[in-house]
Amino acid sequence: MLRSACALAVVAGLALPAAADIPPPPPNKGFKRVPCEFVLKLDAELPGYKFYPFQRLGLGGQETVGDELKLKTDASTAVASSSSPSVRTGVVAVPTKVMDELGSKEKLAKLLSRQNKEELPAGVVVFETRGTSRDLKDSDPRTKVQNVVTVSRDDKAGVKFTAKEAPAPAGQDAGPEVSAWPPGQVVAGVAAGLAVVALGVWFARRK
Repeated sequence: MLRSACALAVVAGLALPAAADIPPPPPNKGFKRVPCEFVLKLDAELPGYKFYPFQRLGLGGQETVGDELKLKTDASTAVASSSSPSVRTGVVAVPTKVMDELGSKEKLAKLLSRQNKEELPAGVVVFETRGTSRDLKDSDPRTKVQNVVTVSRDDKAGVKFTAKEAPAPAGQDAGPEVSAWPPGQVVAGVAAGLAVVALGVWFARRK
């Protein structure tokens, strides 16, 4: 029994991360793959707020918080993103008073874990970034897709993040955009992982 449980744990531990990180398929005919990035800027000055990037590596990993971002109204700041379903990246807005009470970025990181997502202090707002590439028509002149995220005041939440893709140059047809990681591919990756786990269960029972 113990041997079966150990075998199942090993198979699951190897299968799920592998399934989560299956690379996307090549672009369809007539399309090209270009990098995309997220950049943040302020709609207006937001005194009383601090902004931090965060990430979690791996399905069972712990969130870590980076150095404070100095966002501006007249310039954009690039932030990290990921195409891997097992990696979480984003930015968190924290009232200065809340950050002073927490006392450290490590305590802020614990608040950002999935277990605490429904228990964030008032005024703390999380924005997750997703994707590192896009598939565009060959006729699209862009060599990079930029997602501009504007941070503004919100009467209810404190602040809000509004993402908008920077358009193609005026007068040029951008054509439809296709995600490099279609939802069907994500489902297929998870299904593949579950299939491997099921195979591990069958193998363990035979033992």
